[in-house]
Amino acid sequence: MVFNSMLHRSSMSQPVGTVDVYQNLVKFGTLSINAAPEHNKRLQATGTGTSIPSIAELQLTNRIALDCEMVGIGKNGKEHMVARVSLVNEFGNVLVDCYVKPQHPVKDYRTNISGIRPELIEHGVEFAAIRELVRKIIYGRILVGHSLNNDLLVLQLRHPKYSIRDTSRYRAIAKKVHSMGTPSLKSLAKALLGITIQNGTHDSVEDAQTVMKIYLLFEKQWEDAVKQSCKF
Repeated sequence: MVFNSMLHRSSMSQPVGTVDVYQNLVKFGTLSINAAPEHNKRLQATGTGTSIPSIAELQLTNRIALDCEMVGIGKNGKEHMVARVSLVNEFGNVLVDCYVKPQHPVKDYRTNISGIRPELIEHGVEFAAIRELVRKIIYGRILVGHSLNNDLLVLQLRHPKYSIRDTSRYRAIAKKVHSMGTPSLKSLAKALLGITIQNGTHDSVEDAQTVMKIYLLFEKQWEDAVKQSCKF
């Protein structure tokens, strides 16, 4: 899929809220990566780095990281509904970052964690439009994330198991941080990257970028293991 539009550079992670999906959903730029000025330098595996804004052509790399922010719906607000969607490529470039218009009445905005407020999603992108855009971007690519089942569920999407790299489920990662259960992304970021994230409200761009950095730490052994498993 080819996108011909370009975005003005920005060092801020501000999602768009518009129905003009193909002109405004796709963002270009580099967010908080430990990299040289070249926009196509891959994420560094360690350190926090600095924000290096840039104007770059969209790069749909073979590996894409996904993260969503959610709000609560249903009788007690315990059910999840997507409110913000972020995708970054393996270079750290933001591909998509947008608010999503509610499909159902919101019972709990979970603002303290999600950062979502009513006015942010009231004029967000239609769910069907962002779902289709995400589907096309991740199709045929390796999808990286943390607890990806939750993100895919609220987007009503499926992705081939062999193309999923979930940092919450990879045993080598849990072993590395001596986790007996499912490690949180926040704990992995601190233990493996030496950075602090989710200090207050979550930022889905920051989370997607962080999970890509963690994946890159384990990329070789992870991909070797996947190739080995495919032989049987």
